[in-house]
Amino acid sequence: MICPSCDHENIEGTDECENCMQPLTDLEHAAGSSPLERSLLESTLASLHPNAPIFVAPDTTVAAAVETMASRDIGCVIVGSLEDVVGIFSERDLLMRLADRYAEVSGQPVTEFMTPNPETLDVASPIAYALNRMSTGDFRHLPVTSAGQLVGIISLRDVLGFLSEWYPDLIPAP
Repeated sequence: MICPSCDHENIEGTDECENCMQPLTDLEHAAGSSPLERSLLESTLASLHPNAPIFVAPDTTVAAAVETMASRDIGCVIVGSLEDVVGIFSERDLLMRLADRYAEVSGQPVTEFMTPNPETLDVASPIAYALNRMSTGDFRHLPVTSAGQLVGIISLRDVLGFLSEWYPDLIPAP
């Protein structure tokens, strides 16, 4: 069975790809599903046009990381570098881990409050995989890789934008 995420040939009946560890979805089942479900399985993360990752150094203070996110109007920063991703610091980390004590911890390193070793998906992965990861992992931002190298970030908002194309009548005009 060919992995839809990385094109690796796996032994028939394998539950996950030996190469990229992605679950192997029964794509024949998708052929009988709704057009939206098929689109979520057939459209890749590349179609969401992942945003370029914004990096902060591991010794960056929480206040500086928050200022970077606010000034760039983004929901997360990657902690580390392109070659060495240490973690991800998001709005959710800010709210859930230090909201009521921001003043006292704002000078501390962002590494104390980030999510270490964030999950990633390959840019060729189906959007359905991203939705599954976000749902089961309870996060809203997902780093996207290509050939193992970080190339972007997608957010739940990006996925909702994709879904809104299927249901334009539900979105009020500005």
